[in-house]
Formats: sequence, structure tokens, C-alpha cells
Amino acid sequence: MAVKDPQDADDGTGPALSPGQRVAKAVKAPLALVVSALEHLRIWLLTRKWFSSVLLPVLPRQLRWFLRKVYLAPIDVADRLLGRHNADLPSKAGTFTGAVHDFAASGEALVNALREVAGMTTSSHVLDVGCGVGRLAIPSSRFLGPDGSYDGIDIVPDGIAWCKQHISSPNDNVHFTLADVYNKEYNPKGRVQAADYRFPYEDETFDVVVLVSVFTHMLPAEVERYVSEIARVMKKNGRMFATYSLITPESLQLMDSPASAMRFKHHRGSHWVISERVPELAVAYDEPYIREVYAKSGFADPPDVYVGAWCGRTGYWPLDSGLGDQDTLVATKL
Repeated sequence: MAVKDPQDADDGTGPALSPGQRVAKAVKAPLALVVSALEHLRIWLLTRKWFSSVLLPVLPRQLRWFLRKVYLAPIDVADRLLGRHNADLPSKAGTFTGAVHDFAASGEALVNALREVAGMTTSSHVLDVGCGVGRLAIPSSRFLGPDGSYDGIDIVPDGIAWCKQHISSPNDNVHFTLADVYNKEYNPKGRVQAADYRFPYEDETFDVVVLVSVFTHMLPAEVERYVSEIARVMKKNGRMFATYSLITPESLQLMDSPASAMRFKHHRGSHWVISERVPELAVAYDEPYIREVYAKSGFADPPDVYVGAWCGRTGYWPLDSGLGDQDTLVATKL
């Protein structure tokens, strides 16, 4: 005879629920609905141009980051009450990159994408530039074998601290590095300019280098420096997987359509920005410029292009994968 969960009883067929259990059961269902509504509201807001391209740019940086935490912290509390909290994952309020709504699934989707288009295998040596709070590191720690390795680097101290404390590998081949690099949006206290930064790795170390939503927050001199450094630390025939908002004749036209999630209003020659006050908030690049930068650093031209949905078209990757909004370039080092 099956044993019923006491919380499923109180229907005359099993043990009666205590008053506290009845209250908990009555509260959980509406609480789950409220949490789901809040999460979907945030996703919806981020796809509205008036929110991403008008409201957010005028808010001071500290206020933007504070409001993000205030909005997501109650969802973390609700997840604990609902029994949905995973201690192996970062809190939603502490997540500043990646898909907050389904962090774990988006990390697995990124591993699958790297396997599909960037040649990532269990023996690959992977560098994750802008590793955040471990979206790629967590599934990589399980995927990579003893002959492979993962190195994550980021400029946000809290992100690296969380990764070092919570992420490990049975093969001891997952490592994290804090880069003390200045960025007006993500690390305004950084002491080193990105255009001068040297990656702390030996030449020809990595097979795969990953940058998800990194170049979308960097200016041209910084992008050129990073691409040059990536070429230096990458093995011959290695693959760089990087996401952008690429300006092409098609995306430029679509950007003004109602379906577009973002509108880059200010053209600065090779690049476009949403905010002139904080240009690093969101940066788009003319595709010919990026191809020129790649070619100068020794990458094959043209790179493989997988379009994103940011300008209103159907992207290559599913939107719920955490990769679907931005354009992806995969380039091979010659």
C-alpha cells in the first residue's frame, strides 16, 4: 500500500494535517504563482525598448544594481519557502550575468552550444572571459575530464569570490581569477584599463575561449586588446565563441521595429551605444569592424555567424537557452 505524503492528506483518506501544515499548503500555491509572475515580468521588461534603451540608461548605476537586488531578493526567499532553492547555485539576487530565471539550464545549453559550434570536448582547455557567477563553470566542472581544464576570469570581485567558494571539480581542473580591470558599469573601482590588460596565462594555452555578453559592455580599444590577448593565449586552430549585438543593414533596419528589444541611439563610428553617459551599459558593433579586428589578430575571416533575436528577428539559439538574444561569432585562430 502506497504511503501518502502528509501534506497531500487532509482529504479524509490519510492523516489529518496540522494547522501549520494546512497554512503552508494553502500559501505555497499562490506564492508559486506570484514568483512565476515576477520572473516573467522581469523577462518581459528586458525585451521592451522603453525599459532597456530608455529607462535603464537614465538611472544611476548604483540605483540600477540596488533595484535589481531588491527585486530578486524576495524571489530567493520564496524559492526557499517553496523548497526550490539549490545551494549549489548562486542566489538570483547575486546573479549579475546569465539567465536568472533558469541559471542551471542555460549553463547546460551553453556547454551544448560550445560542443556543437566551437569544438569543445572533454579534453579541451577552456577560458571563460567574463565568467560571472559560474554559469559555464558549473556544468564544465562535470563535463571536462582529467585531460581538460576550465579557467574563469572576471572583473566583478563578488562573482569570483562566490565561484572560488562554491565551485570545484573532482579533477581539480577548475580555476578562477579576478582581473582588476576598470569598467564604468561592472567594476568602477578597477585599477587597470582594459585596453592595457594582459591576460595572466601563457601563450597557446587554450583550445576554446568563451565570451558571453562581454564585448557588449566594452569599447573599441578594449575589444581590440582583448581579441589580441585571446589570440596570444589560444592554440592554433582554437576557437573563440563570443556574443555581440552586431549592426548590419538588416539589424539596423529591424532595430526600429516594434519587435526589437533594444535600440542603440548613438553612433560612434565603429560602434553604437544606448547611453552616452555610461556607454559600457550596452555596446553594439558594426560587423565589418569586428571582422577587421579579428583578421588583424590572426583569426580566419569570415567567422561563423549565428544571429540573435535582439533586433526582433528569429535567432539561431532558442530564447530560453540564455543565448538567443545576442549574435554569436565563432572564429578560428590561424
